[in-house]
Amino acid sequence: MQAHPVIDEVLARHRAALGPDEQTYRNHVYRCANYQRALLGGELPDAAALAWAVHDLGIWTAGTFDYLAPSAELGDQLAAGFGITDPELVRTMVLDHHGLRARSDPLVETFRVADRVDVSHGVLRGGIDAGFAAQVVARFPYRGFHGFLVRSALRQAVRHPTRPLPMLRW
Repeated sequence: MQAHPVIDEVLARHRAALGPDEQTYRNHVYRCANYQRALLGGELPDAAALAWAVHDLGIWTAGTFDYLAPSAELGDQLAAGFGITDPELVRTMVLDHHGLRARSDPLVETFRVADRVDVSHGVLRGGIDAGFAAQVVARFPYRGFHGFLVRSALRQAVRHPTRPLPMLRW
């Protein structure tokens, strides 16, 4: 999947907030969406596409590395406009995507695993074929994504040493 109307529209609306990180974030979103689609073995539901578009967006729109709640709120605000009738599912995917434990809902769980595949640079593939992952990365290169994560985490740890990784959930 190289394009999705929900993802493209949300990212276009937030182009200014993303600034120079727009392509880096877009590539992360599309890598993850492709991994989830493969894990699901079919098409990506619009609810998942919206969740991918907003899942980390609060980093830029709210200016914080404690971004899960602001990102979930964006999903809440946008769901009806895309005809998504279960905004709570979008919210759950966003809020639980850094969960340390497996989730019982298959859509939420594949969302969590797909993000982990990308954040781990493909080391933790969660059932994704290595060749497929390499094709996805070739189409949507990292463009400094992991460096951005490390710099952001270090800034967070310095500013909030008691909450260095606020996005992790049990």
